[in-house]
Formats: sequence, structure tokens, C-alpha cells
Amino acid sequence: MSWLQDLQQVPLLYGVFLAVAGAMAGSFASAAIYRIPRDGMSVVKPARSHCPKCDATIRWHDNLPIIGYLILMGRCRACKASYGPGYMVHEIGLAALFWLAGQTWMADPAQGGGALALLFGFVAFTGLWIAAAVDFRFFILPDGITIGGVPFGLLAAATVPAFHFWPGLDGLPLGLDLLGLSADRSPNSLALISGILGAVISFGFLFGIGRLFSYLLKQEALGFGDVKYIAAVGAFLGLEGSLWTLAVGVFAGALLGVVNVLRMILVVRHRRRTQGKNHTYVHSFTYIGWQAGRTIPFGPPLILGTMLVMLDPLAVHNFFLDTWPRLLSS
Repeated sequence: MSWLQDLQQVPLLYGVFLAVAGAMAGSFASAAIYRIPRDGMSVVKPARSHCPKCDATIRWHDNLPIIGYLILMGRCRACKASYGPGYMVHEIGLAALFWLAGQTWMADPAQGGGALALLFGFVAFTGLWIAAAVDFRFFILPDGITIGGVPFGLLAAATVPAFHFWPGLDGLPLGLDLLGLSADRSPNSLALISGILGAVISFGFLFGIGRLFSYLLKQEALGFGDVKYIAAVGAFLGLEGSLWTLAVGVFAGALLGVVNVLRMILVVRHRRRTQGKNHTYVHSFTYIGWQAGRTIPFGPPLILGTMLVMLDPLAVHNFFLDTWPRLLSS
């Protein structure tokens, strides 16, 4: 019995372990989200965290996840400037996500999971969280996560085949039958081939779609970061995982776009009302709201799809191949 299984025998201790690990990852993610978009900074430079207002170095005990934030009430010890709620959101969000991952197949050796699968899941969730937050605010998917995600995904495939041979999968991962491969080969080698195939096809497919729509719309329709990201998903979760990621991303992105357009319409309408009736405008507030709100980052919806596939690949598979077609035909 592994240390993880020993820990799982005490549910309360297991839950605390997952939450603390997630909160620590959230603290790291907070620093990375702040540093990555800024020139001259990285996740390792500077070595110590500092206040963005007064540049004072943050003491180690003030950096304790959640606890340090609550003790200081979200303010710098030196200058009393507010840090904002973002740090707490990242720490609590990843604590919840790690706890959730610990209840899935990734933590169950009987389903192909275990300590190594859970570790890969933790690293992936942390990177995905960072990428979503950076892209949402700065429209940038970091190369360290997109390009770096390809070798990471292939390593995960080669060592934890269940990321491709997920629980409940009937047959080989999508695409391997086209190569004439059989299930007689080792799952590790088949998963590695699935990862390579998934990365190459996913990259080519989304790159082609982006070029086509950019040509039709006469403007950039899809960022290259999204293309690199979907290649990393293909390496990590296989061709089917990248397809379902893309499907969820398109649906969630469309929904987010509609909500953002409506939000901007209301914002413009409110601003015009507060300015009074003496102003003349070339365009209606609906048109301005549409123009301002229609551009949204595609990374966060894609990342949502990836997380869902990681947590319960069979449920996502059944939804798109069974539940959704029945809903459409009813």
C-alpha cells in the first residue's frame, strides 16, 4: 500500500493534505500571475516576493497561504497598501481544485491513478490556473505553459498511460487505430504515441481553422498561443481530449462573449446617462457595447474544457457522444 493509500484511510487528514497542497500552489500561482506578464520578472526572479506598492520584501510568515492574508487583512505590513482579493481567490481556488482532483480517478490506483498521476494533475492544474488568469487579463498564454506543456504532456503519457487510457475507455485512444496499432503493445508506448499524434493533429487542425477564419474575417481570428495550447492538450490528454477541450471551449467562449457584450452595453448605457443629454454620439450604446465586448480571450474557456476532461473524461465523452445528440434529436 502506497503512502497515498495510507493517507486516504484517514479522510479528514487526506482532505487537509489536498487543501494545503492546493493553497501552497495557489500562493505560487499568485506570484507567477503577477510576474509573468511583466518585463524583467519571472517565476524565479526576484527570489523573494515583495509588495508591488512599496517594494518591501514580504516576510516568510506573511506569505503563508490564506493565513498570512487573513492576519494582515490583505494589506502590506510595511506600507498598509491593499493587495486586493486576487491572492486569496487563487489560493482558495486551487485548494478546492486539488481537493476535487483527489476525489477522482487520478487518486485511485484501481482506475490507473495513484500518487504519480495525482502529482501530474496538481502540476497541470497549477499551470492551467496561471495560464487562464494571465490570458484573461493580458490576452497572453505563456509559452512556458503552452510550449512547455508539450514535453510535460508526453512525459505524463509515457509514465501514466491512464491520461490516455482513461477509465471506461472502450478500445484504443482516438487515432491509434488509424496507424494500425494494436492493444498488444505496452500501454506506456501506446499512450506516448497517442500524445505525439494528439499534439501534431491538434496543432495542425486549430492552426488551419485560425488561418481560414482570419482570411474570411480579414482580421486575426485566433491567437497563436491558443494553437500552441491545444497542441499541449493533445500531448497530455490525446486527440480525443483536445477535441473535447475545443468543444467545451467554443461553447463556453460563445457564452462568455454574449455575457461580456451585454455587460459592455449596460456599462456604456450607464456612462451616457450619467453624462447627461447634452452630448451627441455617432454610434448607439448597443453598437459601442458590441464593439467593446466582443473581443474575449479564448484561453480560459479552453482551459475549462481541459480541466473537465482531466477530472472526468468518461462523463465528457458520454456527454458529447450520447447525451448531447439525444438532446438535439428530442
